[in-house]
Order: sequence, then C-alpha cells, then structure tokens
Amino acid sequence: MSERRKRVKKREPGVKKTEEENNSAIDTPPSELNKSAIETPTSEIKTMEVHHHPDLHHKEKPWKEYILEGLMIFLAVTMGFFAESLREHIANKDKEKHIIASLVRDLKKDTSTLNDLINIYMPTHNHWVDSADNYIHTMPIKGNEQNITMALFNATDWDTYAPPEVALNNLKTSGTFDLITNDKVKSEILIFNTRINEYIKYGEFVTGVEHCVDTAIMAILNRKVQRAVIERLYVNNAENRFGFVVLKDIPNDVKFKTYNKGVFLNYFEKVEQADNLLNDMLGQYKRIYAAEVKLLNVLKEEYNLEDE
Repeated sequence: MSERRKRVKKREPGVKKTEEENNSAIDTPPSELNKSAIETPTSEIKTMEVHHHPDLHHKEKPWKEYILEGLMIFLAVTMGFFAESLREHIANKDKEKHIIASLVRDLKKDTSTLNDLINIYMPTHNHWVDSADNYIHTMPIKGNEQNITMALFNATDWDTYAPPEVALNNLKTSGTFDLITNDKVKSEILIFNTRINEYIKYGEFVTGVEHCVDTAIMAILNRKVQRAVIERLYVNNAENRFGFVVLKDIPNDVKFKTYNKGVFLNYFEKVEQADNLLNDMLGQYKRIYAAEVKLLNVLKEEYNLEDE
C-alpha cells in the first residue's frame, strides 16, 4: 500500500481529477473511506427528506357511535322498503282502476245485448214458432209455400249470445284479479263468472241441437231457396240487429222438395225441441242479466263511478 501511495502524483490546485483518479476510490481501503466520510464538514451534508408513516392504530369509537351508525343504516333500509312498497301500491291501484273501467264497459254493453235478447228476440222467436206450428197444422202445404218458408226460417233464426269474456279473461290470465282489494267486488265478480260458465256449458249443447235443425230442413227446401233467404237474413241482421225475414224476402216461385205433410210435421218436432231449449236459455239470460246489474251497482258504489 505504501508503494502505491508514493506513486500518486500531487495535483496542482484548481486542476480537476482525471477519470483514473476518480476510479481510484474503488481501490481505496474501507478505513480510508470511513475516515474521509468522518472528516467531511457537516455543511456539505445534504438535507435528507423524512417520510412520516401514518399511525395505523386508531382509537376505539365509543359504543354509542356504533349504535347510532347501525340505527342510521336500519332507518335507511326501512325507508327504502316503505318507499318501494308505496310505489308498488300506487302502481297496483292504477292497474285496478283500468281493470274495473274495462269490466264496467264490457258489462254495460252486455246488459244492453241481454236486454234485447230477453225483451225483443225471444218474444219474436216464440211468435214465429207459434206461427209455423199454425201454418203446418192448419193450412194446406201447397199454395202456402211463402208463408210456411217465412215462418220456418224465422223460427230457426238463432241468435247466439257471446258473453263479455274479454275483461273476465284478463282477470284470470294476467293474475290481476288479486289486485282488486275489495272483497265485495271480488265476490260479485265470481258469482257473475259462475253464471257465464253455466251458460257456456249449456250453450254448447243447444248449439248442437240447432245445427241438427238447420241440416234437417234440407228435406223440405232446395239449396237455391235457402241461399236466397239466408242472404236476406244476414242483410236484415246487419240493419235491424235481429234479421227476421218478411214475406217479400221469400222468392215468389218457391217450391218444396216434398208436399208430404208428415215430413213437415217431423221437421217441426225438431224445431220444437230447439225452441224448448232456447226458452230454457231465456232463464240463463235472465240470471246473467241479474248478476250483471248487481255487479255494476256494486262497482259504481265501491269505486264511486257515475252513470254515463
């Protein structure tokens, strides 16, 4: 070591160290480096930044604060629940109003239909059944073709009643029946629905009998006459609600396939069977009508509806 120190040249003042001299610190012994660091003036020591670590040890909260926080969370959840329940309640009330309004419209139309069936159609139908009976039993078949044809067609002009199932089906299929909160209204709706179901079951049977009567007339009238009279029935139905034909609607030259009175009497027995069922249906119409009127009155009372 002493030999290396001897070989180090003295540097003139103001002359910078060469790269070799700078690198010579690598070869400087640790003892020399430590000595150099110790002898460095304090003024030349750079100020070092000090990083303060946060104190992770929080103070325990008072138990009252925990209770207060829990109470605030509970109140927030409860208020949210009640707000959602209120929103749903308002929405359900709006749906209920729409359901009742739709039901009322259907019932008003249906009571008008049933009133016509009970007070216009059935009395007229019964009149023509009595007329056909009189014509066939008391008048000669030949020479009275127009009168007999008119009476038979009017006695077999069926008017099919279609219940107001739109609103009722909406109540059943969409589950909105449970939205109606009034028990009295629910009870009357169920009673009315029962009357409708009774009619539908019985009506299917009556329709089958009517179909048999319609096909049996083929033994008396040819298809050309039937087509002509049926066309007039549909035209009259469109104009007058009940399309009973009058004498001028029957072709002047109408002829029967047979003039055997026994054939006419046999056919009229089928007409009487249908007539008996239709008059039984008249009782169904009256029961449905009574249930509708009562339901409408309950709806008006419970929902404060005014007559239009």
